[in-house]
Amino acid sequence: MKNFNTPSFARGLLTCTLASALALLACGAAQAEEGIGRVKRLSGQVSLDRAGQTLPVQVGMVLQQGDRLRTGADGAAGLTLNDDTLLTAGPNSSLLLSAFSFNPTTHEGGMDATLSRGSLHVVSGLITKKAPDKVTFKARSVVLGVRGTEFIIDAPGDES
Repeated sequence: MKNFNTPSFARGLLTCTLASALALLACGAAQAEEGIGRVKRLSGQVSLDRAGQTLPVQVGMVLQQGDRLRTGADGAAGLTLNDDTLLTAGPNSSLLLSAFSFNPTTHEGGMDATLSRGSLHVVSGLITKKAPDKVTFKARSVVLGVRGTEFIIDAPGDES
């Protein structure tokens, strides 16, 4: 019969516990790193407001829920969200990615975005195919429910 009160058993148990904890932390970090999508194309001046900070935008940058993308007079940005939705913000645009959830197995989820100014070209992704009523785009006093697969939103004027 083995004696489980030995120091080597305790070390092994501690090592196993620490390894499991580190693996869980790594999974959480990887999930946070994935975000809701990525920046795929850039031109001109583009910035991103996240948690009260303005960040420079780079191709490959991970997008998070709550990010606000801003393009300058010469700016444009192409984004791909995790459900394969394609968003292209034109010059002088301000786009808030308010809410996004997506299950890659079931294709269920939802999205809420607001275009305060500028233009946005949208090619809808998997969420729209599964549940179009779960995807909304807002522009000033208009709320758009997505039924088609491709459209353009234009919100001229100052951000409000």
